[in-house]
Amino acid sequence: MTTVEVSEAPAQVWEQVSEGVTRTILRAEPGEKRVLIKIEAGRTYPHHAHATPDEVFVVAGTYCDPGVENGRSFGAGSYLYYPPGTDHCASSPAGSGGCTILVWNAGTPAK
Repeated sequence: MTTVEVSEAPAQVWEQVSEGVTRTILRAEPGEKRVLIKIEAGRTYPHHAHATPDEVFVVAGTYCDPGVENGRSFGAGSYLYYPPGTDHCASSPAGSGGCTILVWNAGTPAK
């Protein structure tokens, strides 16, 4: 029988990435990583890149990446695919309610 892995909210450990940005790792196995990130309005996740694709799903709020479509905002339900090596950062515009995003990647930083 297959075992289903579960991570319930009270058990999740949130860590501060930078001012106004926190994350919890939902799954981290070799070759795959799932991270839930909360970004307060006017705050930004540090610039970074991955050697593998990075996929972002906006769970709630308003997400923005200054390098995507001239910094246009994306609302809940939006999906963004960053090809391998894409330099990017996640943010939420000042005056918005912040955002929560679900990120999938292989957990491999770009060299």
